[in-house]
Amino acid sequence: MKRVISILITTLFMLTLASCSAQDNTTFSETEEKTTTVQKTTKKAENKSENKILTVYFSAGNSSNADAVSSATPKLGDKYVTEYIATQINDKVGGDIEPVVPEEDYPKDYNDTADKAKDENEKNARPKFTLKTNPEDYDVIFIGYPIWWYEMPMIMDTFFDEYDFSEKTIIPFNTHEGSGDGGTYDDIKKLEPKANVLDGFNIQGSSGKSEIDSGVKDWLNGLKF
Repeated sequence: MKRVISILITTLFMLTLASCSAQDNTTFSETEEKTTTVQKTTKKAENKSENKILTVYFSAGNSSNADAVSSATPKLGDKYVTEYIATQINDKVGGDIEPVVPEEDYPKDYNDTADKAKDENEKNARPKFTLKTNPEDYDVIFIGYPIWWYEMPMIMDTFFDEYDFSEKTIIPFNTHEGSGDGGTYDDIKKLEPKANVLDGFNIQGSSGKSEIDSGVKDWLNGLKF
């Protein structure tokens, strides 16, 4: 009888150990999974925060003379539309923001600016500019400009000649009056073949504030910013 009781006690003890072991394994597995998830989330946040972001833009309103005014680009409040979009992007994604400032200001009159832009286009000119920041120091570069004569202003060709964006992410945006992006996003891909050029944003310069704001917001959300 004592032997039977002893066997029963031993069997019960072994079953208890097995149950505890299974519970411990389950708990460890769940903890390990949660820890891995937290590590992945943290790493993702770190990677995003490590990206240095620059928003750089050009418009006829960019000038070394703060009082200069050009009517060649539509305005929204006290800012030209390209500049306004640039500030909206910068407010959303953070980082730095810089204008591409031509060394020679564009004319104040719309027709004169259009004529100058056409002349630069025909001559395949490379207008000089100043930029306080070196965009090559950044990982993600938003680049904005208006469409002039169905393509980027020639000063932007100077810009892409000047800098090498290999292994960088370029995100273009532009204003226009009916020509969309004018094929300029493909042009940028050709000019910077080693860069990662993402989907750009274009909008008619004369669009209202609410349309521009919602358009920029939806675009950036689509890019996961």
